[in-house]
Amino acid sequence: MINQDNLNRIIQTRTFKTNTHNIANRLVISDLDARELLCTELAEHRLAKYSNDEIASLLDARDPNLSWKVTYAARDVVSKHYRALGKQAEHEYHGQLANIETGIIKLANGDKVENINEYQLAKVVKQFATQSSRLFCDLLLRYGKTETMAQMRLTRKQFNRKLRNCLSYISKHQSKFDLVTNSRRDHELYILNSLNELFNIIDKEGNIQEGWINGHISLTNELLSISKVHYQGAVLNHWETASNKDKYAFIRCCINEQAKSQQWLDQSNEAIKKAGEAQSN
Repeated sequence: MINQDNLNRIIQTRTFKTNTHNIANRLVISDLDARELLCTELAEHRLAKYSNDEIASLLDARDPNLSWKVTYAARDVVSKHYRALGKQAEHEYHGQLANIETGIIKLANGDKVENINEYQLAKVVKQFATQSSRLFCDLLLRYGKTETMAQMRLTRKQFNRKLRNCLSYISKHQSKFDLVTNSRRDHELYILNSLNELFNIIDKEGNIQEGWINGHISLTNELLSISKVHYQGAVLNHWETASNKDKYAFIRCCINEQAKSQQWLDQSNEAIKKAGEAQSN
């Protein structure tokens, strides 16, 4: 357990103050509450295995590893907050799903036939702005062009116009549809879970090259392309001998992308929840 003297010294560091303020901004809470959360995370997790003598030595030496511990702890505080909200949203919309028909619908997609359940279809259709557009797309996806024209009493010209309008709406509001489609969710979940795995390896001082990079080459390249790493090949192929500057740049990029994925998933869960509520009403 961190003693009060060490805790006070950590609180006075620039890294702690910066991360406290970042937590407060991200979670929309006071700096005092953010400080308490960060102190708790440090005491119970990031510094739990360190003795007070070891912590004091790190402070005396101004060891950069201690600063990273604080940064990781702050990331954990925000990540746990988003995960908690995400799980709450997932539980709530699954509760709504219990009262919704889940029969399988077969959709024609070029030469393929894809299966989708009622709830997945409702999530997508709900994103359109008008009831008319929702009905049009629901009928078109379920039954095809001929049945849609018959049910809505549309001429060929009217059908084509409505189809163009719907496609235009999707194009202009792609982000809304991305939030409720599984392919984007799968990608964001992959990024989040992979980076969680990376930080777990870092926390345990494991082998980053063999334990993570070699198994996530594509993601590593994707992250390197948006990072401030100067010698990207060294980070990709020779992590242990890469410069600390490049290592820190890569880790900072990973922290940012992890937070973005968690935030995106939180927004997606909220969109799915709302679609479920609308469908059950």
